[in-house]
Amino acid sequence: MRPKSLILLALALGCGLVASIGISQVMDRDSTPQGKLETVPIYVALNNINLGDPIDMKMLRLEDWPKDKVPRGAISKPEDLEGRRPRTAIIEGEPILEGKLLAQGEVSDPIRHIQKGMRLKTIAVDAEKSVAGLLGPGDRVDVQLFVRKDQKTGVNTAKSKVILQNIRVFAVDQTVQRSADGSDDKAIAKTVSLMLTPEQASKLSLAEQIGELSLIPRNPDDEETADTSEYTVDDLLADGTADKNSRKKEQGDEDGKKANEDDAKSTGSLLDAIQNTAQPVKEPFRMEIVEAQGVREVLFDSETGRPINTAASASTPAGPGLPTLSPTTGKPHGNDAATPDPSNILDNFPIDLSGSNN
Repeated sequence: MRPKSLILLALALGCGLVASIGISQVMDRDSTPQGKLETVPIYVALNNINLGDPIDMKMLRLEDWPKDKVPRGAISKPEDLEGRRPRTAIIEGEPILEGKLLAQGEVSDPIRHIQKGMRLKTIAVDAEKSVAGLLGPGDRVDVQLFVRKDQKTGVNTAKSKVILQNIRVFAVDQTVQRSADGSDDKAIAKTVSLMLTPEQASKLSLAEQIGELSLIPRNPDDEETADTSEYTVDDLLADGTADKNSRKKEQGDEDGKKANEDDAKSTGSLLDAIQNTAQPVKEPFRMEIVEAQGVREVLFDSETGRPINTAASASTPAGPGLPTLSPTTGKPHGNDAATPDPSNILDNFPIDLSGSNN
């Protein structure tokens, strides 16, 4: 081969090599426009970790996270986890943060979760008062007070009343948060701690001393305050009717609520009608009037005491020389002698029937 051809071939091979290197660099630059992504290893939860459980390295894994995405306080050193417990539940895949862990050797720290301006009040409960163990931290309840009749405390009759509404359950026994997987062991609680204002705490303390408290659960999204009345035994048995619910109302249907309100109005109207029914008219009373001419009966109005008409008894001999009274008119037979007008009979009656002292 001629030297000139060899030179041209060498130049072609060199140019091709340079071109391939350049194209490779351009392609690498396009695939990583910002260069290599910098990562940092941090610990994340391998499974759900419950509140207060001691952290074991078997519960965690070391995972590379983009440096600019690592949450503040993320733990990356195993020595920072020795003797630590979570102060709140940790979900699978969640980074282990310093702010979610108790100090080394610390078991629990529930008091720090009490909001400023609020107070924690614990009451004793049993199966009936705690809804058979269905209550858990974070639930909402109304507090009902029942007071028995007691002359010493000035309670003249047994009564019941809801004294607090929409109160948050802070803790059940010593549990202040539900487990992450929802597998709480349901047991009959002995104590329930409620989050209250100072005024509500004082009110609840007084209620504990005078009666029995019960917790009534409510929907956590129900923020409405119901108008509650104080009920006594007389109120419970007064009208003889029973309150009722409906399926629509229990399912939150507005038509069901309106239907129940209409039923309550109709029941109230019926009771009002019964209570406003006129009392039976009292029968007039009779009185025998002894006069010189004989004896006769007069009907008197039971309300006013005024005579309303006269009715003579059977013809009664008035004695020698006295006329006999007619059984229908009360007038003497056989003469036109006038009988005293019954409307004026009280004017000459020896007993004052009007009730006055004059």
